[in-house]
Amino acid sequence: MKPKKVLVTGGNGHVGNTLAKALSERGYEVRVTVRNPDEVRSAEIFAGYPIELYQADIRNEAAIAKAMQGVSGVFQVAALYNYDEQSLGEGIVANNTAGSQAVLRAASACGVERVVFTSSIAAVGFGGTQEQPLTEQSWSDPADPYCRSKLESEQAAWDYAQEQGLDLVALCPSVVLGPNFYKHTPSTINVGACINNQVPFRLPMQFSVVDVRDVADAHIRAFESKRASGRYLVTGTNVRDLMTALKEIEPEMVLPERTLTVDEAKQLAEKAGMPVELVGQPYMYCDEKIRAELGWQPRPLTETLRDTVAWIKARDL
Repeated sequence: MKPKKVLVTGGNGHVGNTLAKALSERGYEVRVTVRNPDEVRSAEIFAGYPIELYQADIRNEAAIAKAMQGVSGVFQVAALYNYDEQSLGEGIVANNTAGSQAVLRAASACGVERVVFTSSIAAVGFGGTQEQPLTEQSWSDPADPYCRSKLESEQAAWDYAQEQGLDLVALCPSVVLGPNFYKHTPSTINVGACINNQVPFRLPMQFSVVDVRDVADAHIRAFESKRASGRYLVTGTNVRDLMTALKEIEPEMVLPERTLTVDEAKQLAEKAGMPVELVGQPYMYCDEKIRAELGWQPRPLTETLRDTVAWIKARDL
């Protein structure tokens, strides 16, 4: 049987490049879109993999449609992931939402079988309790521009898919760690700062952490399973204290004695341009749906943290 040809947008990102390589290893013919192919070639992100590079900004519908010719599936991963409201000179909400819509329009015009859409827990929310964790029925109402962009782009995607009859499945990962990044993301940089003893205090912040390799696996399962439908939380493990968890992996790391209060942490986040609303949240989620319907199983947190730390140290990031 001839292998299926698929497109991964944002192929140079942490999730995108891990997914593209996993698809290639599974026998798919893989294309990826990136803004700067020369940078990708220079970094040798896909060295040893027969992956086709296409230059395209996801807001450029003509370029996206060209890359999409003849593919049976699209993984809409591309999005600006930073907290700069005016990234690329435009509002990040408009950028991410308009870009996603351009991809969906091209997919509909090209007759793509299924689109797997990478959303985020930012579209789900950050609260929840042990007794009542957030689920696929939960929707956020964030003020932060990046978080807002993930909410609005997913909502717009569902509106478009319903109107056009497009087969869409959405995944909502939590904080993504693990190997396979050639430069830091806003998530991995925190790990680097901790193990390099650049954080002089402990932060009162919980996280929900998922391994990038498990996120890639979830995307493939969502594409391949006829049972897949709707949205899925891909949330892995709740981490009450990331610094303590990292200390167990990296004994030479210095664990700060002082813990900031929640108010102090919020003031620090505001000064640093980070989303204040993420501070002091419990990050409790239920990922029972993806486990039960798609057979997804995340790896242990210790493996994810160990491999993230090893990746950072090996590349002096």
